[in-house]
Amino acid sequence: MLVPYFLFFAGLIFIIKGGDLFVDGATWMAKVTGLPEVLIGATIVSLATTLPETTVSAISAIQNESGMALGNAIGSIICNTGLILGLSNFIKPSKINSKSFCSKGILLLVYLIFLLLICSKGSIQGTSSLIIFALLILYIIFNIKETYTNKNCSKEKTKSTFFTKKEAIEQITSFILGAVFVLIGANLLVDYGIVIARYWGVPSAIISLTLISLGTSLPEFITAISALIKGHTALSLGNILGANILNITLVIGVSSLFNPLPIDPQTITIDIPVALILNTILVIPSIFTKKTTRSQAACILLGYLIYVGFLFVFH
Repeated sequence: MLVPYFLFFAGLIFIIKGGDLFVDGATWMAKVTGLPEVLIGATIVSLATTLPETTVSAISAIQNESGMALGNAIGSIICNTGLILGLSNFIKPSKINSKSFCSKGILLLVYLIFLLLICSKGSIQGTSSLIIFALLILYIIFNIKETYTNKNCSKEKTKSTFFTKKEAIEQITSFILGAVFVLIGANLLVDYGIVIARYWGVPSAIISLTLISLGTSLPEFITAISALIKGHTALSLGNILGANILNITLVIGVSSLFNPLPIDPQTITIDIPVALILNTILVIPSIFTKKTTRSQAACILLGYLIYVGFLFVFH
């Protein structure tokens, strides 16, 4: 029985390394096109860091593991907010760019409410999938509009980036290898996560809400730790708000294309409400205070730990 555990954690390593390589390659390719850096961060890098979640959930849906597909997306939102932001802001609270944080934070809360309403219908398919993709398009348009508004206000000029042939080959190779590693890691995580779950009699959805969602959220975790070390804690706030929105729109939307996603009652009564509560504790007070506090972060982190404990004790 040791082999499934080894291959499961090998999948985590592939996801971590692949996500790192993919983000580096995607960021470089975006920069050489001359796009403003803030637009790169809000769209391409956010999309890149969400690749592990998207791949894992899509593969789960293809294998008819709908509980794992949906659980990974919602679990990643809870992990991003409860563990990553809760822990990093407890160590070092953040000052906030009120305008940008406010708009993305409110949008995230609205999207979570939309998701709850969509899930209350019993499954995500057809019209529901189209609504979720419409929310994704709206978010991308919102980012582009915000980016160019900020650019015009600051009269920022984008500088062209020069690169050598060797650098281009290295970065493109990094991009391709990263995508391949994430694909391999995602397959290992899903396949052996199911094996481990069945061996212990734990529903695969619980495994995806905890272990797999933590593994696929590692790119965001690494970003948060790096930002913390460099004194840019507000940066991780924006990145994770964006990642949470993409988990709702991109990850769930793509997964629902392969197979309908039936909704477990726990998703409506516990999982999405927990995600909504944790993000409300993060967003609403911070809009008014223009910062996160240590007590606020402690509440978020404690909420996450209680939620995870509940999952394992009552299943």
